[in-house]
Amino acid sequence: MFTITAYGAATQIGSGLTSRLSAVESTLGMLLLLASKAFKLRALIVCILLQLSFSAFSQSPQVGGVPAAPDDWLLSRGQTWHYRTAVTAPPQVLQTREPSEREAPIVRRAREIFDASPAKALLLMNGNEIIWAGFKAPANANSPLLSFSVGKTVTSMAIGKALCLNKLSLQDSAAKYVPELQGTHPGEVTVQQLLKMSSGTASINQDSSIYSAEQLQDLQAGRISVLQVLKNPKISDADTGLFGIKRKAGEQFNYHSTDPLVLGVILNRTTGLNYAQWVEKEVLIPAGIRNEVIIGQDHFGFGAADGNIRMTLEDWARFAYWVKRNESGVDCFSDYVKEATKTQINNPGVKQGKSFGGYGYLIWTENNRQSHSYWAVGYGGQRIAWNHQNARVLIAFSNLESYMDELYSLYREWSGLSGNK
Repeated sequence: MFTITAYGAATQIGSGLTSRLSAVESTLGMLLLLASKAFKLRALIVCILLQLSFSAFSQSPQVGGVPAAPDDWLLSRGQTWHYRTAVTAPPQVLQTREPSEREAPIVRRAREIFDASPAKALLLMNGNEIIWAGFKAPANANSPLLSFSVGKTVTSMAIGKALCLNKLSLQDSAAKYVPELQGTHPGEVTVQQLLKMSSGTASINQDSSIYSAEQLQDLQAGRISVLQVLKNPKISDADTGLFGIKRKAGEQFNYHSTDPLVLGVILNRTTGLNYAQWVEKEVLIPAGIRNEVIIGQDHFGFGAADGNIRMTLEDWARFAYWVKRNESGVDCFSDYVKEATKTQINNPGVKQGKSFGGYGYLIWTENNRQSHSYWAVGYGGQRIAWNHQNARVLIAFSNLESYMDELYSLYREWSGLSGNK
């Protein structure tokens, strides 16, 4: 068991959980504790620490400074206005088999890591073969598992499909497709710079999110749209570097939600479908999903393109298999996947992704345990790992991002096996 620390201004866009404890509320809480016969000094210290930790902006939960994804976030079924997909008929077939003699020690190690960690679901596969999968209650094979920022990689694939269908161009600016961004810094940024997280727009929250608590409440109530938030001067302004000089687009990697959200709006404006419909049509149905997928969006049909997709573990495996199959193809989209999964910009590792030396197109690269791998990464310990040398994949969904070094080492061993078995 583990305890989720309280967090200020935190909102789960998917489950409807919205929690914001103001200074007044926390002060009242301390007074109630003091009035209680069961009050202890320890409780007072905890309450003071929680009050000090509150932020004016949206912050995701943490445990001891480690990113956390509590069950009511990770396993929820989203909001009533979120998009529900159709399913593929027939779905992509996934085989299951027992581990080979060479695979067995790594599977045993996977079980040990899984049992001792806050992982909720863990899977090892090779091609379309699932070698081992584990779940911890309340998660099970039917649970919709929230992507967090793993969904950014889904957005990348959706952009790749739009590029190959001549809906947009890498070198076009965002304002060409979204006139409302004309005159803003994001409007001047190219599609390619957005994919590389190099827009140069200002960072807002420490967890890479950009919404304030008030904006999140307004989004959920349908009073504003994602596009209106992106037009906000605080978010759309260029970041200031050394000596207060505004940063130019393309100069530096800076991981935050602005870039994928702008890409999501671009998909709305260029494809004739909204973000969720395009992802369904061009990514999830081709991947062969077997179950309904829940895709986050606002009341106006603008998608949570920075990461709000819920799929079962097997459907995440279908997505992973589809990405790998396309990497080895010879058409336009395969060329895109090849480019997306190699380093496009260096990661200085100052703020985010310290285990990764590079970034592709909404995909992390150059993992410090397996340099030939590429990763979809989500807050709280959500991971999909591929590599360029074979079809071995690892998928993890977690409550807490506290065991990632072990997970990376496990994937180094798994991806180090050559051949089918």
